[in-house]
Amino acid sequence: MVTIDLWSAKAKLHRAMKQLEDLKALIESVDSNPGLRATLRADLDSGSGYHIVRISGYPDFGQVVEDLSLSVGDIINNLRCSLDHLAWQYACAYAQGVPRKPKDVYFLTCSAAGTQQHKAPGFFAPEVWRRMHEFQPCRGRNGRPDEWSGPYVHQLDLLTELSNADKHKMLVHIEIQPNKFAMIPSRIGLPPWVSQTDSGIDLLIERVNDPDPGADHLDFSQSPHSMEIGAEVVRIRAPAWVNNATIDQVGTAGPTFALPEGRPVAATLKRLAVFVKTVIEDLEQARP
Repeated sequence: MVTIDLWSAKAKLHRAMKQLEDLKALIESVDSNPGLRATLRADLDSGSGYHIVRISGYPDFGQVVEDLSLSVGDIINNLRCSLDHLAWQYACAYAQGVPRKPKDVYFLTCSAAGTQQHKAPGFFAPEVWRRMHEFQPCRGRNGRPDEWSGPYVHQLDLLTELSNADKHKMLVHIEIQPNKFAMIPSRIGLPPWVSQTDSGIDLLIERVNDPDPGADHLDFSQSPHSMEIGAEVVRIRAPAWVNNATIDQVGTAGPTFALPEGRPVAATLKRLAVFVKTVIEDLEQARP
């Protein structure tokens, strides 16, 4: 009798989780490196009264991006393999040996919508496929907690898309977006509801609705959110800068790394890993 052994699927998942921690450490090392920050320049737009802050220079992120891309590929392919190894075990158990068409066995994706037929594969026991089907894109979130950035995409669809592209086309594309800004003061004084004292700062609740003549105003609506020379980062109406048409060294920005559609790298991979872990645990709990 062929029994189900999920050791291989779990090992792939655990490897992916370890690689994800290593990837996070790499990103943190970049965040803490002052030499890996873009420089910013501000130019006054006389028509609007805003200073337009643009990227004036940035270091070579080529090696970091390559390392991240390779790491992302390793992680997503281990996650994808984890599900496929899971599927193989249940297919072998149903066939009581090697399935009749072994090349057809993998963790299928069902994206049926509306009145389309949800076709069940013939190499899983009906009850096994019923449970797997609960995690398919056609079922959506299906009541499970789920957090994502960018437009919604089901975890299995995203995992399959990233894995196929990495295996058959090219390294996963990593976008670099400017973030974590540090700039010279752009407002004048403190807000009226903040008081500086010898012991620190006091918050004056009764003045929170008072006018704030020294306030600045930031507008990110025109930013393409890209790390390129000349790319706009933000527009600032800055009372403290009014006498400076141009400020060559107005501040710096750190890089944020994202997958296509601006999805943050580490958070997106964690979402996929949690999904795979949930699938394995659900199938394991139902195992006879």
